[in-house]
Amino acid sequence: MSQPIRVVVVDDSALARSIITDLLERDSAIQVVGSAGDGRAAIALVQELRPDIVTMDVRMPVMDGLATTEYLMAYCPTPILVLTASLASHDVDITFKMLGAGALEVLEKPGGSPADLARAGRALSRRIKVLARVKVVTHLRGRRKPPSATLPPAAAPKLATLPSEPAPPTSLETPAFPLIVIGASTGGPRAVSQVLAGLPRGLGAAVLVVQHIAAGFSAGLAEWLAHTSPLPVRLPHEGYALRPGEVLVAPDQADLLIAADGTVHLSANPLLLQRPSIDISMQAAAAMFGPRALGVLLTGMGRDGAYGLLAIKRAGGHTIAQDETTSTIFGMPRAAIHLGAACEVLPATEIGARLAALVHAMQPAERGAR
Repeated sequence: MSQPIRVVVVDDSALARSIITDLLERDSAIQVVGSAGDGRAAIALVQELRPDIVTMDVRMPVMDGLATTEYLMAYCPTPILVLTASLASHDVDITFKMLGAGALEVLEKPGGSPADLARAGRALSRRIKVLARVKVVTHLRGRRKPPSATLPPAAAPKLATLPSEPAPPTSLETPAFPLIVIGASTGGPRAVSQVLAGLPRGLGAAVLVVQHIAAGFSAGLAEWLAHTSPLPVRLPHEGYALRPGEVLVAPDQADLLIAADGTVHLSANPLLLQRPSIDISMQAAAAMFGPRALGVLLTGMGRDGAYGLLAIKRAGGHTIAQDETTSTIFGMPRAAIHLGAACEVLPATEIGARLAALVHAMQPAERGAR
């Protein structure tokens, strides 16, 4: 019989630690081997027990979730699942910084009625089983800080409000600019941030980001990306117009499609198990933009995006898959490569500059065609 997955639970609330432990240990394949109420105690426990995975709170005394994640990923790399009870701007900002520091995913803390707790516990157990298998890498950034460092709430920058949306035009003809669709799943926020950081201000293409993420976190993702992206980042509403030089993040629980007038259509039809679906958005881009569509498939488990990337390639567009070395999970990029859907395979840090070059090469031809 295989060994159970060994988990360390980190939360400053004794009640939360008890609830999470109880929910996890309802699954015979999971064993909670220890728990800690602050970051410094968590570091000592992880170094001693070497668990398969850690569930990590965001706000804690002594060392908060970000400082603890940075230290663990620098000195004792371990899969980390962030659990947060708050979607307030400050907590969401720290949460996504934790993902940027090497944590794998974020889920809302279990809570509510017994039935709600049971459902949340099953979802939590499924994610634990998946993430515990991920081979995480060392993040040296955390070694620039002493292990006793504390990140007080005042030290964390306040999350800026997204720029107000300009009024969308009532309609567009077939857009004359290119469209970039970036798809990602586990480990994606950090990779997406790296790609966007490589894009120049005034990029002559619209950008769509389709990131698999837990319900309630897409707005926080857009706000966090807005801090690091040279381009404005927005969460679109139904009918929002695509514009060059702007990044749109697909809302959670909705597939992002493109209408004939170049505006966004948000679909909640139960077409696929995964929503938002990368395949659906990429296929829509291929149908609308043809050779002016650019597809990027980043880290993630499964195959979502592989056929979408192939659709863009078959439409004459250019496609890029993230390489194995920089992928947290090489599932989706590998599936696309095996399908013959990737024109190029690049590290995440090189994809932004490559996209900028491809967009720049398209512009003279388009100007000459007008």
